[in-house]
Amino acid sequence: MKSPTILFAIAAVYFGTISCTKTEEKQPPNILFIFADDWGFGDLGCYGSTEVATPNLDKLASQGTRYTQFHVTSGVCSPSRASVITGHFPARHRVHGHFAGNEVNAKRGMPNWLDENLPVYLPRLMQEAGYTTAHIGKWHLGGGGEPNGDLSAPQPKLYGYNETRVWNGNGPTWSGDQLWPTTRYMDSDTLWVQSSSRIAVDATIDFMKRNKGKKPMFINLWLKDPHTPLWPSDEQREPYKNKNLDPDKETYFSVLTDADLHIGRLMDALSEMGLDDNTLVLFSSDNGPAHYPPALIAGSTGGLKGRKADIFQGGVNVPFIVRWPGHVDAGEVENESVLSTVDLLPTFCELAQIDLPESYLPDGESFSSIFENVPFERTKPLFWDWHFGRVSDNPTQVNQWPENAVRYGEWKLYYNSKIERTELYNIKYDRFEENDLAGNNPEKVAELMELLVSWKSGLPM
Repeated sequence: MKSPTILFAIAAVYFGTISCTKTEEKQPPNILFIFADDWGFGDLGCYGSTEVATPNLDKLASQGTRYTQFHVTSGVCSPSRASVITGHFPARHRVHGHFAGNEVNAKRGMPNWLDENLPVYLPRLMQEAGYTTAHIGKWHLGGGGEPNGDLSAPQPKLYGYNETRVWNGNGPTWSGDQLWPTTRYMDSDTLWVQSSSRIAVDATIDFMKRNKGKKPMFINLWLKDPHTPLWPSDEQREPYKNKNLDPDKETYFSVLTDADLHIGRLMDALSEMGLDDNTLVLFSSDNGPAHYPPALIAGSTGGLKGRKADIFQGGVNVPFIVRWPGHVDAGEVENESVLSTVDLLPTFCELAQIDLPESYLPDGESFSSIFENVPFERTKPLFWDWHFGRVSDNPTQVNQWPENAVRYGEWKLYYNSKIERTELYNIKYDRFEENDLAGNNPEKVAELMELLVSWKSGLPM
């Protein structure tokens, strides 16, 4: 006769009170965030373009979901990028425009670089969660060589990266298409301009090969294209030759298609390394297409109002493609979730299974529900801050653009203190912002103005 102890053990295993096998903790995904520069909402085939060829991004979208309401926090570069790694609206850190020369920064009330001593940075948190981290490509959060960057700015590595190789920042970079150990001013380097997407992707593939299978990887791949200067080679122009295109369109489309080619190489490399299934890939852009040639002629907002340097939707509503096999549905378009770059930090930290510090107050919120195909229901408002106008053919219009905006629910309010003008749009039903409803909705204007005034009262002077 078996002893009571043995009988209990058999019964416990049978009825599930004791587990015979130890459940393995699921490894967090690799995260690859591709952030383009000035790539407009309508500058992809999968977002409606019929002129530019982006077959690899279109394929990425067919393998994942593309979102139509993803927002950056500014109509220009540096503020949008600051919000990615801080999880804060950039005005909180006095990043009001792009980092430029020190005199220009001072006139704008800005520091010369994003404070490296802030207690919370996304890459640092990812390191603490056990990730190996890299930043490859554009930085533009301080440094980058004279005349537009302070040589005393900290290297990006100090913000929490294991490896970096950047432009518009201090530290290792490229000369032409070759690795270079120190900071350089690069906009006059023709070979680099033509090669930037290729060499950044090459560096990313190299990083992944060296680090796969060890720890999960977090990679910011921030491309230059299609930001000026744009000097595509004859080979890069080949897909658009003999099509009787406007010269600006030929130039702009050639650059986009070349960048798309290298994104395709990167996706192929992920597959060859067996990293597809547990790698979350995200593609977006730091703001809308530029308001100067060639983008002025060729860049598309998909009909959205405004462009780069605007806080209208065309300046801040950008493409967002997410692929994560087994999590995000393939070939879907999601129109409901209102998402922002301030949400990336809490979202990625949730995926990395790390709690945010109690002292840290994020401006964003995790939208991780979208990785299970459940629309994200935003509870926090979104804010924009922009005080520099925009170059215009009509000098009387320079100060006509909104200085601030708030989006809460379906509604977005714009305010310009110089001319005491408010504009109100229901983005759900009027995504092209054609019908200003401020005059008919004084209560909604008052509600959103109260949110805006309260937010601005907490910003540094």
